[in-house]
Amino acid sequence: MARLSGLVAVVIVSSLAVISECQLTHQGTTCVQCCGIGTSASPERPKVAFSVAKTEHMSSSSSQTIIIYDHVFTNVGNGYNAQTGIFTCPVSGYYYFAFHALKYYNKNLHIQLTKNNEQVIAAHSGLGRGTSGPAELQETGNDVIIPCDEGDQVWIKLPYSADNTYMFHSHPAHRYTSFSGYLIFTAD
Repeated sequence: MARLSGLVAVVIVSSLAVISECQLTHQGTTCVQCCGIGTSASPERPKVAFSVAKTEHMSSSSSQTIIIYDHVFTNVGNGYNAQTGIFTCPVSGYYYFAFHALKYYNKNLHIQLTKNNEQVIAAHSGLGRGTSGPAELQETGNDVIIPCDEGDQVWIKLPYSADNTYMFHSHPAHRYTSFSGYLIFTAD
């Protein structure tokens, strides 16, 4: 038993020496990368965030359903492609997405957040039933937190309907129509 206690004491003293050295080296924090003992400051977390806006009106058409936001406020991580309107997730994790649009006068508006060709959520603003609904400009939007894998693609869709032309209003200075997203945390 005495021999075992001596061994335990040597291991403890050796571990303390390593922790002390690590603390001195890293100004009070222990570092898993260099000594394998203790806790470390969080490893560098990937930074992913984008916020974009559309500066012109857009109507639904059979040839263009993805909204291409032409004004980029920020694109940390370069996930948003301003030529295609598609955000590609650079890392796996949980993401927050939000989108907003302003319905044009006397038109309906239906927009969808789409991930890998599957609708996730939508927002709608319409004229109401018959002629009694609002004909003025009207804001709509939605937001969601979803898990995404690296390479997943997310975009906002203005669906085409032969029976009903959807249209949103925007302006170069006011940018009423927007799409934003950011990584909350990575998936382990």
